[in-house]
Amino acid sequence: MKEIFNVFNSTKQIVMVAITAAIYAGMLIPFKPIQIIPGLTELRPGSVIPVLFGVLFGPAAAWGSAIGNLIADFFGMLTLGSIFGFIGNFFFSYVAYKLWNILIKTEVILDVKQIGIFIFISIISSFVCAVIIGAGVEVIKLAPGMAIFLIIFINNSVMSSILGSILLKLLYKRIEKMGLIYKE
Repeated sequence: MKEIFNVFNSTKQIVMVAITAAIYAGMLIPFKPIQIIPGLTELRPGSVIPVLFGVLFGPAAAWGSAIGNLIADFFGMLTLGSIFGFIGNFFFSYVAYKLWNILIKTEVILDVKQIGIFIFISIISSFVCAVIIGAGVEVIKLAPGMAIFLIIFINNSVMSSILGSILLKLLYKRIEKMGLIYKE
């Protein structure tokens, strides 16, 4: 758990936080007008970023995902629910990072089994994010928690599983050669 805060002791990790936040916000903002529940959630192909970057960049991606989501909320959906969006998106990425490191103990070759594990991780991470945000907005009576949960879970699961699998296959070895893959 200390790796969460050790991010801020490394210039390289701080840069990864900023890059993740910028890319995530940049992918979320253009889709803000395509709202599923007005003022609360929209179509989110950008939800590929927390899981993919969590696997690639570790805790820095978790902070970047939380910050990027908050930045995007300033473009039309900033509410008290944004607090839960920050926390939910942090764990969306952090859970992906932790599960990947628990489940992948061999060389990353991205065969069918490892892609299957990535999809499993995408679904579990999406579930965690959806529970946090759904419960949060229910507690503050901003929206029906179950509706928010289902929309976030389905949206995040589909986008991160499909787009994430493709991008992981395309990017992992390239990023690894650059020495940017986060290792515990």
